[in-house]
Amino acid sequence: MAATRRSTLAFLARLPEGEILRPRTQNRWSVKDVLAHLLSCDEETIRRFRLIGRGRGDRIHWFESVADIDRFNARSVARLRRLGLRPLLRRMEEVHADLVRWFERLPTQSLRDPSHAYPVVEWLPAPGWTHEREHVGEIRAWWRDRRPALASQRLVRRTGVRSKRH
Repeated sequence: MAATRRSTLAFLARLPEGEILRPRTQNRWSVKDVLAHLLSCDEETIRRFRLIGRGRGDRIHWFESVADIDRFNARSVARLRRLGLRPLLRRMEEVHADLVRWFERLPTQSLRDPSHAYPVVEWLPAPGWTHEREHVGEIRAWWRDRRPALASQRLVRRTGVRSKRH
């Protein structure tokens, strides 16, 4: 979890802020919206860890459908849009540190507890690291495609000449 987040933040540090804020680069979301989504997933995972830590894994809300997931995503991203990029990144850092602390507090036997609807070892990879890696992979692909267009725009602004591609 920690290594994936470090990698994500190192990559984001190389992106211009204006590009992170650019709307609809990730389907309907900006890169910042994706970060808000990842933050919400961390918060939801902490809620689950707290319930498990209190012996109440039976009270975990499991997403029942794609529509349920879509509602969660829409609400959580909309709620976090009011935050600026820097406060969002700070909150991501704080919440992720909290997530790791809560994970480390879980009793080892709770990770495979058969009384849970889904044992932690089955669901944690998704919100823990694979989901984030997928989103960052999509952002990397978008950025790889976007950079030549930005370079061309800068050249036109500097020289007033458009490059011709054959």
